[in-house]
Amino acid sequence: MSLQTLGKQSLIYGFGHILTRLVTFFLLPLYTHMFTPQEYGVVSLAYAFMGFALILYRYGMDTALMKYAVQKEGQERGEYISTIYGLQVISSVVFSCILFFSRNTIAKIVLGVDKPEWIALLSGVLLLDALWNLPVLLLRTEEKPVSFIAFNLINVLSTMGFNIYFVVILKMGILGVLFANLAASSIVFILSLPIIMKRVSFSTIQPVTLKIVFKFAIPFLPAGIFTMIMELANRYLLYWMAGTQEVGLYSAGYKLGILGLIVVMGFNMGWTPYFLKRGKEDGAREDFSQAATLFLGLLGFVTVAVSLWVPEIMRFPIGSRTLIGEQFWSAENVVFCILFAYFFFGTYVIQLPGIFMKEITNWIPIFRAIGATVNIALNILLIPKYGVIGSAWATVFAFMFMSLSVFIRSHKIYPVPYNWFAWLYPAIFMGIVFITGDNVWIRLTITCSYPAAWFLFVINNEERAALKSYIT
Repeated sequence: MSLQTLGKQSLIYGFGHILTRLVTFFLLPLYTHMFTPQEYGVVSLAYAFMGFALILYRYGMDTALMKYAVQKEGQERGEYISTIYGLQVISSVVFSCILFFSRNTIAKIVLGVDKPEWIALLSGVLLLDALWNLPVLLLRTEEKPVSFIAFNLINVLSTMGFNIYFVVILKMGILGVLFANLAASSIVFILSLPIIMKRVSFSTIQPVTLKIVFKFAIPFLPAGIFTMIMELANRYLLYWMAGTQEVGLYSAGYKLGILGLIVVMGFNMGWTPYFLKRGKEDGAREDFSQAATLFLGLLGFVTVAVSLWVPEIMRFPIGSRTLIGEQFWSAENVVFCILFAYFFFGTYVIQLPGIFMKEITNWIPIFRAIGATVNIALNILLIPKYGVIGSAWATVFAFMFMSLSVFIRSHKIYPVPYNWFAWLYPAIFMGIVFITGDNVWIRLTITCSYPAAWFLFVINNEERAALKSYIT
């Protein structure tokens, strides 16, 4: 596989993942104009809870499906798909029933408001999301990019459409957000049924297959939990220590900063299958080095450019309003931190080939646990003194330590000849951004200087040739 193949795979399947992530970004203008920071804080807690809960709902079954749907063929493939989907149906129903019947107890803890009926709606959304996710993943394993992207596009458009209907037109507030998600998830679930019905036969499920699937999938559960702690624990710590208004401000800044995560996850959709195949071939480490330089160069530019122009982005006029509601403009400093954090997440992802090539993937939960521990500890230390911005910097250091931990573990056993100046270059510019004032011409100069200097002075001849071949 070539770097061009990596780029193509990242663009095709990464686009589908990007669509899913962008829905919350596209809804940000609506929410920041329709809700106060306190109300948006409640919405953010609901989304945070769904993120945590879906890890438990899936407990590694999505990863297991990707593995066995690719590696198995014929009747055996159908047996594994049926086993995984059958387990997912049973466990998802059980989890949603637990949520529904405990709604009176957990509502205040989960949402910050005593609304048990909202937990009931969330239990339905989680059930449907867990079940439609697997058929869409099957499209990914069968290399059906058009159908894969179509499902993600339907999910995005229906979620946005129902939000406009329930929140803006019917003025149902937070309840409208939950109804919108339930309606969108119902549509995608119904449309996904034909995919799974053609591939599933529960009569083929064997006890030995159940054992194999569980053994493979369960270790991914702690890694997933630690990942969600990295992503979402800030919301609940802010809620407990500062209130829902601070959660709303942090979440608004986070949603703009999520552009960095979108770049990373879009790239990773092609990166993982690429390095798994390319890693067994000659010259793999040199290719991994070139991929790291090009990817981190792009990610660094997104981080720098968005950070420099956050005030203009937030205040971009849309008719008589601005893109982001005025009550949320104070969150602009959070955006830089979140982008900076996801740059370090990118350096973590790019180093994973060594972990997989040496078959020490049992270390992945440890790396994530390190990040989660740092995140929680620094939030507890920084929130009382610095509030929202302290929580944002806790995220930066959490991803930094996670990236450092994977480097320490993998560098000696699987050294890659990285262009270290290309790694350092984006960080230098981020430091410049941090001390840059409001002068438009200075910001414009920095924005233009980054790609020009990167191409002329940072990347080497081989990386420059790889970039040119990819573009052409």
